[in-house]
Amino acid sequence: MKLLLICPPFSEHSQKDKGMPIAPPVLEYLAGLTRRLRPDIEIALLDAKHEHFDAGLIDADLVGISVMTAQATWAYRAADALRERGIRVVLGGIHPTAMPEEASAHADALVLGECENVWAEVLRDAEQGRLGPRYQGGLPELNDLAPPVTDRWNQRYMFGYFQTARGCPHRCSFCSVHKFFGNRIRLRPIGEVIREVAANERRLFWCIDDNVWGVNPKRSIELFREMSTTVRGKWWFGSGDLRTVQQPEGDQLLKYARRAGLTAVMLGWETENIASLEEYRAMTKQGSDRRDALRRIRDHGIDVMLFIVVGGRNDTKRDFDDILKLCDDLQVSAHPVMLTPLPDTELFRQYEPYLYPEMDWDLYDGNHAVFDHPTMDPLEREAEFIKLRTAIFTPGRILSRIRKVSWKGFPMSHFSSFMLQYPQGRAFKDYARTWMQKHPEYS
Repeated sequence: MKLLLICPPFSEHSQKDKGMPIAPPVLEYLAGLTRRLRPDIEIALLDAKHEHFDAGLIDADLVGISVMTAQATWAYRAADALRERGIRVVLGGIHPTAMPEEASAHADALVLGECENVWAEVLRDAEQGRLGPRYQGGLPELNDLAPPVTDRWNQRYMFGYFQTARGCPHRCSFCSVHKFFGNRIRLRPIGEVIREVAANERRLFWCIDDNVWGVNPKRSIELFREMSTTVRGKWWFGSGDLRTVQQPEGDQLLKYARRAGLTAVMLGWETENIASLEEYRAMTKQGSDRRDALRRIRDHGIDVMLFIVVGGRNDTKRDFDDILKLCDDLQVSAHPVMLTPLPDTELFRQYEPYLYPEMDWDLYDGNHAVFDHPTMDPLEREAEFIKLRTAIFTPGRILSRIRKVSWKGFPMSHFSSFMLQYPQGRAFKDYARTWMQKHPEYS
């Protein structure tokens, strides 16, 4: 049997933005699981962000597509075209799990939740021509995960990835992570994580944990200490909270994180608007003094980028301006996204009366205003959003921030700082140019 696994682009509107050169994690892990379960199956991987997809040229017996919300429109269209040719399609991932009735119209089968417990059954049923409509994957334990397959791509990726845990104890209303992966933290054995990273031929990595240090600080210290002595010459970045580093073990945690190769972290700052922060139920991640926490992280030679959501119903034009002022005051970068109510989240239910009905999933990509606002129309919000992103990533600001990274992290933290900022700035500038061409009245 021939199996093709596809990573869709994040939206039709952003196909030109290929993002950072990071290998799609889900596909490599799923290929590894397939190889372990059925080494006789011929596996191919296709990243539609980088490669041309033509359903008429696909040679496969079964196609699996992992789908996030902003990928759904493209994925459904591709799946429909493949099924017209008689190729069976399995859809999985966060969006089909949140919207199974919708997704089932475009697939021969759905995998709901994580796949480790059901993938053998899916492959067997596909081979025997009796795929079921739905497979409930649930939340498996993470012992003895199959190593990822990294040699099936048609292009090279600068960054690999690794995972040490799944789940999130926080319940931010806009986030789908705790809905899909659960609130109970499931940990991988430390030895297995280290063996996987050490065996990977890549030297730069993205840790895809939702929180690289906050799920269990003592365990994180143990993991980082072991990585610092066992895995040499490899560096990585990831996402983290602010509260954990304010705890008594915070400095020890940061010391070993840097020694383990952590060069930069995206921090869940969320917003400067306290009313919005409370609305998003994100206060528990912040701690008592998040500016001091940020300073402590940078003092250890780890660069930071703030994850920011803007454009909520409590936000005003001033909140867009305040984010730029915050970045300039703290000399840090930020990754702003337009607040987007994703299916099956608390925010989606809260904002459902305000959602624009003409918006399809393709526009739920963090770039578009998809709900009504009390004082700002959608184009006004998008114009402010584009202005903010463009201003954050001017060459002068990027260079100024890189100079502020502690020399404790030289040279890799400075390199990571550039690699996180420059591609985003370039992509944001290209997006702004395209948007302004459509809406010259805001130029």
